[in-house]
Amino acid sequence: MLSQHICELEMFKSLHAHLGVGYITTNKDNVSLYITSLSDISKVLYPIFEKQPLRYGKLQSYLLFKRAVDMMLNKEHLKLEGLLEILHTSFFMNRDTSTRTEESKQKLIDFLKEKHGELPKYKEITKSPGLSVIPMSLDFITGLIDGDGSFNVSFQHKPYRRVKVNFTVVQETSCEEVLNELKIYFGCGSVYNLLSAASRYQVENVDLILNNIAPILKVVKFNTVKSTHYESAIKVANIINTEGYKSDDSLLKIIELAYDVNKGGKSRKLTKQEFMEVVFRNKAST
Repeated sequence: MLSQHICELEMFKSLHAHLGVGYITTNKDNVSLYITSLSDISKVLYPIFEKQPLRYGKLQSYLLFKRAVDMMLNKEHLKLEGLLEILHTSFFMNRDTSTRTEESKQKLIDFLKEKHGELPKYKEITKSPGLSVIPMSLDFITGLIDGDGSFNVSFQHKPYRRVKVNFTVVQETSCEEVLNELKIYFGCGSVYNLLSAASRYQVENVDLILNNIAPILKVVKFNTVKSTHYESAIKVANIINTEGYKSDDSLLKIIELAYDVNKGGKSRKLTKQEFMEVVFRNKAST
């Protein structure tokens, strides 16, 4: 399953048409693409991940997932030994964010015991599958940003005016090493852990965004609305670099460029009009 904000609906339709399998669901906030057919997973997704391999935690989860799918394609899940191995394997996938617990796994095992009596021995996974990680490529980084990256401009009006440009990528903690590789690749930024089971790579220095990030990303083509967000963020960074944001004219240009870009500005506490009224009223009163 792949899920993004509803603003990516058209991209998901294109992706669905390109893959030729699965189905799309939507709600007011998100769009999701599901592929549930074992045959489609094997014939369509396997070749993609062989050509564009995942990394670290996601690669580990994919290899476990692939093992379970292959077993089911071979009808091994119809035997208790195979079913138990798949059950055990599934609890090793996405460990940082999964809602599965050892207690819930034990409940399933107890249910099988009640139904079948003494359970047969099965192959237990006691360590992660071996991971072969190739050097990070720009194609991989482009896809990573399309999926988990963000370019945004933040505004502050009290106690003083402030505008910041941010470039971030968030991953599960099991993929923190991917973020450390990003830091090395771009030669800047910071990686830190969040309160949730996730880590963030962040660059919020305008000079670093213009001198380290922009020269690398100017040659890529994003497939999501991140393309618009990126263009807006770079334009704002250039204005801050050349004019600053203290003057009314510069700040107004930045507001018009970026305030309503991400999700139509719906995530901001104030509408664009409300923000401008507050900012310029505060300036007039000082």
